[in-house]
Amino acid sequence: MIPSEIENSILHYLTGNATKQELALLERWIKIDNHNKELFNDYLKVYYLTNTLLTKTTPKNFKAKELARIQKAKNNKQRSIVYLSLKYAAILILFVGSSYFLYNRNIVKDTFSASSNQITLQLANGQVEIINEKSSKEIVDIHGNKIGIQEENRIVYHTKSTSKTPVYNQLSVPYGKQFELVLSDGTTITINAGTTIEYPTQFASNQKREVSIQGEAFFKVAKDSLRPFIVKANDLKVRVLGTQFNVSAYPEEPNIATVLVEGLVGLYNNNYYNSTTATLLTPGFKGLYNEKEGSISKEKVDTRIYTGWRTGQLIFRNIPFKNIIKRLERSYNIQIINHNKQLNHEYFNAAFNSKKEDIYKVLNTFQKSYNFEYTTNKNQIIIH
Repeated sequence: MIPSEIENSILHYLTGNATKQELALLERWIKIDNHNKELFNDYLKVYYLTNTLLTKTTPKNFKAKELARIQKAKNNKQRSIVYLSLKYAAILILFVGSSYFLYNRNIVKDTFSASSNQITLQLANGQVEIINEKSSKEIVDIHGNKIGIQEENRIVYHTKSTSKTPVYNQLSVPYGKQFELVLSDGTTITINAGTTIEYPTQFASNQKREVSIQGEAFFKVAKDSLRPFIVKANDLKVRVLGTQFNVSAYPEEPNIATVLVEGLVGLYNNNYYNSTTATLLTPGFKGLYNEKEGSISKEKVDTRIYTGWRTGQLIFRNIPFKNIIKRLERSYNIQIINHNKQLNHEYFNAAFNSKKEDIYKVLNTFQKSYNFEYTTNKNQIIIH
């Protein structure tokens, strides 16, 4: 399932209304892995169908329209728009020039039918299943074989494996929810709101253990001296043998943070791990990967600040309000629009429990330190 903010960015891009921030977010998301690129291409295909088949626009007119939009972007010198237009809209035009699109071809995947507030599990064949947190069921592979079981807000995969080629599933957790995975090797992953994780249903017996994440998760990695466990977050890789740590890699944040609770991890951004060049973390340290610069730094921290979210703890230490807003949105599954620009740059220290305190109590607490007013509109809070 595509995160709602990515989906909105795609739609705004296709209609020519995307902001620079949305384009930067979309560009980063596409570059994470080939699967995201495929999902983006699927949107292009759907867009083509909507504009040509449903509105009876001819392929020739559609091409001309898209090329004109690309040229306009180039003339306006908007780098991100030009990049996306040239690299991906060109793919769309290539599709238009072929006989690829037919009414009897099912190119609209289940990915686009799931509600944004539902946990979804995407199988290796692209089929998407809705996870009902109040029920339990068997988890099967694309061939119908039982590979695990869902126990409400938890999926546990079988531990035995004879596979030589891993088969990947993708789990997406929306805002306002958390979920837990127990992988086939016994590794436990607690997944935070607004997160997508891709993982093998069974680890290959002769290969390293590897998962990819966009968002935030806490890992308790099962020890296996012969097969290292690697977490990929964009260009950053975290290599461990058996340990406990937190990775935060939300696309709207400039840095990817890894906080180590127990054990030892190595951070690197190359294709291959090198113990002499990797940045090693010991317990109580946070590693920060600056994606723009490609640099890794580390510092001593209180790990509870970064891991408390698992029990609903929201701990802010000298954080600007504009960053606090995003965490509140993810935790409470709401949209916060802040028209008070000065408030954005105010720094706060605070602690809340999202399982016990509602969003209004949180905002009222901030009001005691900084005078502002807000109104509500359905699932939206507007700060004046």
